[in-house]
Amino acid sequence: MSTYQGERFVAEQVHSILGQLPPDGRLFVRDDGSTDRTTERIESIADPRISLVRGTNIGFARSFFALLEMLPAEADLVMLSDQDDVWLPGRIDRAAQQMCGREGPTLYCSRLELVDEALRPLGISSPWPRGPSFANALAENIVTGCTVALNRAALGLVLRLGDPAAIHFHDWWMYLVISAFGTVIADPVPTVLYRQHGGNVVGRGSGVRRYLVNLQFIRRKSWVHIMFSQIENFRSVHADKLAPEQRRLLDRVFDPRSAAAVARLVLQPTRYRQAFVDDVLLRVLVLAELALGRGLLPARE
Repeated sequence: MSTYQGERFVAEQVHSILGQLPPDGRLFVRDDGSTDRTTERIESIADPRISLVRGTNIGFARSFFALLEMLPAEADLVMLSDQDDVWLPGRIDRAAQQMCGREGPTLYCSRLELVDEALRPLGISSPWPRGPSFANALAENIVTGCTVALNRAALGLVLRLGDPAAIHFHDWWMYLVISAFGTVIADPVPTVLYRQHGGNVVGRGSGVRRYLVNLQFIRRKSWVHIMFSQIENFRSVHADKLAPEQRRLLDRVFDPRSAAAVARLVLQPTRYRQAFVDDVLLRVLVLAELALGRGLLPARE
């Protein structure tokens, strides 16, 4: 769990984890430079299974990667957690059962039960009608980090980061890497109460609210720059190990420096994202960056 200014809800989340954590399980928490009482709330729980590290502010993605790098070698199942949600009973067992027997790199994720600040039900997160795939992971993230579980083989792969500054969302990076070289299990059954409040960075819900939250994010940051920066980082780290058809897709459609590839992404009717409207939005955002003269990659400083 990576925390930052999370004093309001963090204790409730920690208790929901400890209630189903086995006796030999551990909860590793890295605080990302909070100035409120987040760490005091965690320390007040006084459970020997909690290991708390106070860090400097490096951002949520790099904070999660720092946590993963400090895990003990004997950790064979790793689960990620946000600071403000609540794990539903049986979450650990459900993820472990679905991942059981898989020796290759495996990532588990689930849908979310959306709740308000008081945990009153709001609905269920959007389904994945097209399922997980490498082609989808290049263009869209369907993996919500607070539902992720990784086995040891997956952990080693996702920590081959290349340039960490090029990775804006840790969960999207995990989805991209494991979809290329392993198995992604997308569980349609929610395992987390996902609290909706003013601090949510990106929309993970369903319906209109999801698009409104994402629109606010797009007004602050370029989604296209985030996507293509990650793809270029992935290319530098992992492209030489891709299967031929995967490498062909990467080079023919998702190369921001190739005019022909960009034309194929925008003009060919091939579907990449889960929903048709999201596929249209992807193409509109690419064209908008070009029309505004900002390019598909962020300017080098």
